[in-house]
Amino acid sequence: MDQLPSLNALKMFTVVGQVLNFSKAAEELNVTQGAVSRQILRLEESLGFELFIRQHRHLELTDKASELLPEITRAFELMENSIGQLQAKS
Repeated sequence: MDQLPSLNALKMFTVVGQVLNFSKAAEELNVTQGAVSRQILRLEESLGFELFIRQHRHLELTDKASELLPEITRAFELMENSIGQLQAKS
């Protein structure tokens, strides 16, 4: 992988990973379910592995996604905290 995946796709992954439902994640992110699904597929292609086990009306994290989710979540929290601290200084 030559470059990092899209931050937007990674954010969608964190939300889907928490709720384990594309439709609920779409509601939370104020986008369509199709947009979430496409971003996750592109992210999986970029990473070279699947993030979710897709079953009829049910999602599960793959082992790799289970490892990745807390790390990506922490990275977003760090960015949000850093930006919030800088904004508070303004």
